[in-house]
Amino acid sequence: MNPSTMTSAVTSAVSEGLNRLKALLSIGQHKRLLQIETALPSATLVVESARWHEDVSGLGQPDATLSPLVAEVDCLSTSAQLSLKALIGEQMSLRLMCADGRYRTWHGYVAEAAQLGADGGLARYRLQLVAFTHFLQLRHDTRVFLGQRADEIVNAVLRAYPQANFRFELSPEALEAAPRRGTTTQYRETDAAFVQRLLAEEGWNWRLEHIDDDRPLSEAKNAKHCLVISDPSAERPSLGALRFGRPDVRRHGLPEDTLTSIALSRQVVPNAVTLAAWDPRQLAGVSAQSRSALAQGDLPELEQYEGHGERRHSRFESDEDTAHTPLADQRTALALARHELACKTLLGDGAVRTLAPGADFQLTEHSRYPLGSDDSRFVVLAVQHEAANNLGSEAAQLLKRTDLEAGSYQQHFQAAPAAATLVPSARAKPQAPGVQTALVVGHAEEPLTTERDLRVRIQFPWQRGASPLAGGLPGPTTPGQDDTGHAPGDASSSQWVRVAQASAGANWGAVFMPRVGTEVLVDFIEGDLDRPVVVGQLYNGQDALPWPAGVNSGANHPGTLSGWHSHTLDDDGANEWVIDDATGQLRMRLASHSAGSPWSELSLGHIISQGSGSAQRGAWLGSGFYGHTDGWASVRAAQGLLLSTTARAGSYGSAQGGQMDVHEAVAQLKGAQQLGQALGQAAQAQGALALTSHEAHAQAALQNLLETIDITQDGKHPSEQQGATREAKDPVAQFAKPVIVFDTPSAAITTSPASIASYSGQDTTLVAQADIHAAAAHTASLVSGETTSLYTHEGELQAIAANGKFSLRAHTDALELLADKDITVISVNDEITVTAKERIEIVGGDSKVVLNGGDIEFATSGSFTVKAASHSWGGGASAAVTIPALPEGLAGKLTHYIDIERRYYDGSPVVGATVKAFMSDGSMRSGTLDAQGLLHIDGVKSGIARIEIGEDAREWTPDPFDEGPANPAYGRSVSPEQAAQLYKLLYQGDAR
Repeated sequence: MNPSTMTSAVTSAVSEGLNRLKALLSIGQHKRLLQIETALPSATLVVESARWHEDVSGLGQPDATLSPLVAEVDCLSTSAQLSLKALIGEQMSLRLMCADGRYRTWHGYVAEAAQLGADGGLARYRLQLVAFTHFLQLRHDTRVFLGQRADEIVNAVLRAYPQANFRFELSPEALEAAPRRGTTTQYRETDAAFVQRLLAEEGWNWRLEHIDDDRPLSEAKNAKHCLVISDPSAERPSLGALRFGRPDVRRHGLPEDTLTSIALSRQVVPNAVTLAAWDPRQLAGVSAQSRSALAQGDLPELEQYEGHGERRHSRFESDEDTAHTPLADQRTALALARHELACKTLLGDGAVRTLAPGADFQLTEHSRYPLGSDDSRFVVLAVQHEAANNLGSEAAQLLKRTDLEAGSYQQHFQAAPAAATLVPSARAKPQAPGVQTALVVGHAEEPLTTERDLRVRIQFPWQRGASPLAGGLPGPTTPGQDDTGHAPGDASSSQWVRVAQASAGANWGAVFMPRVGTEVLVDFIEGDLDRPVVVGQLYNGQDALPWPAGVNSGANHPGTLSGWHSHTLDDDGANEWVIDDATGQLRMRLASHSAGSPWSELSLGHIISQGSGSAQRGAWLGSGFYGHTDGWASVRAAQGLLLSTTARAGSYGSAQGGQMDVHEAVAQLKGAQQLGQALGQAAQAQGALALTSHEAHAQAALQNLLETIDITQDGKHPSEQQGATREAKDPVAQFAKPVIVFDTPSAAITTSPASIASYSGQDTTLVAQADIHAAAAHTASLVSGETTSLYTHEGELQAIAANGKFSLRAHTDALELLADKDITVISVNDEITVTAKERIEIVGGDSKVVLNGGDIEFATSGSFTVKAASHSWGGGASAAVTIPALPEGLAGKLTHYIDIERRYYDGSPVVGATVKAFMSDGSMRSGTLDAQGLLHIDGVKSGIARIEIGEDAREWTPDPFDEGPANPAYGRSVSPEQAAQLYKLLYQGDAR
């Protein structure tokens, strides 16, 4: 045969074969082992072969993704021009003929479509069939869910997919056990991984259930398969008894699906699980432990212990994450069940076309597993199917597929004992890549939103939703579905987040409270994005630091200012602590000011002018200590106060001597006491009054003060507190009484353009080593309640009225003028008048003149001489004498009183309490407080009194506020209208 004849024969044979194959394909899929339904017309594609995997809860998957069904289907078509775009994303059904002639169907979506080549008029295509959950792998998201259960979160995620068809088969007990989660974060995570992780954390299983109905795919609005989510206690589908035997054995003359190969494996697994966590709200840990009852031989306890920080094994209740021991028990049991599920595994091959993941079956006719025993019951975890369609031997020869066997089907499967608790494997949670920034958020129109434990609410820049941060994005939406973002921009953006402080303890530590709008630095406990903690605050382009310096700042220094600056909530004032480290000009300032309170500051060191919050260093004002306020100032020292300008030598910045060491003032006071004693003794010797306050006994004023402040007497700490100075035996100065000491080695000045008042309840002692000068532009008045004594030791005593009268009076007793030498009475420009009501007697030596009523008597032991230029002896006469009237009666004695007032913390009075006043002279006065909490005691002597006040005489009753109704809105934000209603509920119109 020549070559041309041979070529013609081959071509003719191939053509004839293709024609036969086309005819075969044109017959359709009727009675084929494998059938397929796509968006294309029914006869367009015929299945050549298929390989598909299905499982329950991702068990048996190497990559463990949320893909309960993945199929690879090779198809044949007479057209090489099929539109792949018409297939992608569309539903597809794969059917397998079972032993009874009925078809089992797998529904899904075409995720991939490829043309593998064409030969003449025949083309091969490969389609990938997946569940709708495959689409969840294609969407990465970052979002936050607050206060929701896992089923609510999964429902929200799945509802964003129009293809999704799912249902929950969760028992009421499972829903009750499922905690509400405080924060659940999906961070740079696919929806598939996120959903799978949540289901695994709860121990909930998932499997596909395929809907077998006659509706065409074009009429299905969503997937014709359903994702069934169930808890481990849910009832499983049952496959009944499955026979173990040879695949070619027939029963009753009919072929039967059998399991052809069984391999059982065991492995040692942990036999105990212990979980522990810390709850900062309860200041206690929560822990739980589960031990396995599986027989694994004589093994020690193989415990898996996981200790965590805060906010683990907690339930979200009343806006708080609270550690929950039953939840910890549940989590340990779940972790142990995962280990026990891996202890015993059944691997097998077969051709049971009804074998489905998540279903139970009874293994029969196997020598190792007696019929009816619990060991013969298993649950299917995963199945790998492989099938080749019954296209015939001619198709195999034409397609060069020598491995094809018409109508072949085989499977590989993985199973576990039916008694095992079926739970998904744990999935790792994405870890925070590092610290992040966020903004503090809060209630509308409020600059600060916090609570008792110094926590805040935050919103991250990556949160999408209705009110994202500036430049952020709204949440993604699906037509007909809700916005899946969460960025409300208010206090509902996050749960309460703890704020780390520089130091913290039981009622001690540092406090800084980030305000709304502040940018904060956020870290995560154990890298868990669900457990954020604020670790610091940040300045940014909007929130500049108080004292900007350096490049482009405009400040007149390179950055020597540091410290702390806080403004009022309405931004109308500030508190600040400034530390200035300028070379040679060290300074520190505390300042406070606002519209409602005047400027007040305290500066130390190099004093300069500087505005609040300003970075400019102003003019020099001085050095040392500077205190200033535009309002009131008060210095209170309950145990004594020392103000001194006496310089002290020092080292390392500390002055030598104790804090209250006043030995310089003590020396001055002793000198004053000695001077007063000397002058007082001299005055007493001359008949004047002594200076009793200078006497050297404990009751004398100066001596009492000396004993109080002198470190060699009572002015020191008790003996058990000695040794605080250079030597252990050295005393430490301390005033014995709360006195004030003003001490200066130089001059002291007290001035006022108005009045100055000085009062002492006992003695006032005024001593000068030189002169005392007192001047008054108008009137100088010295009044004493008893005796006044004026004494000069060596100089004169002068009393001069330059332009008015001079009066010496004794209202109720005699007035004496005594002199060792002469007494001279001179009237320079007028007369001298001596007047008495009854008698005037003038005595000099042995002579006297007596004017007694109407008589005048002259008496002398010598000569009586009357000299005059002329003598005129007129007749008798009389005239009335005017005598100035003096006050009648005795001057009243000064009286003293005590006013006592006692009130509660809220200002209400203490009523009926017994009061005792112990006076300095040893007497005691008593009384009771009136309805206003007051008591007035008259007629007490001057001095210090000790007051004792008893209990309120009324029967105690709780405050009305303590009995008020519970606040239903505690921890939640409310609208103004709701706040008004809440006010009426709690206070019933009372303005408390």
